[in-house]
Amino acid sequence: MTATPATSAPQKKPLRFRIGIALLVLSALTYVAVLVILFLPLDSGTKAAAFGGTLVVAETCALIGMAGVGKEAVRAVRSRLGLRRRSRAAEQPPTTD
Repeated sequence: MTATPATSAPQKKPLRFRIGIALLVLSALTYVAVLVILFLPLDSGTKAAAFGGTLVVAETCALIGMAGVGKEAVRAVRSRLGLRRRSRAAEQPPTTD
C-alpha cells in the first residue's frame, strides 16, 4: 500500500484557462483605453473611429476570454460580483385584461 500525502501540490491550470484570464485582463485594460481616447486631442471623426474600434476589441477579448476560462469560472465571477441573469418574465410589462 502506498500512502498518499495529505496535502497535494496545486494543479497546474490548462493553457486555455491561462489565455482566457489574460484576455479578460486585456479586455479590462482596453475599456480603460476607451476612457483615455475621449481626452486625446483628436478630431471627432478619428476619435469616433478609435472609440468604436476599441470597444469592438474589448468586447471580443471579453467573449473569447470567457470561453477560455469556462462556464464554471464565469459563474463564480458573476456570483461574487452579484450579477444575476435576468429572466424574460421580469423584462416584459404586465398585461391588463
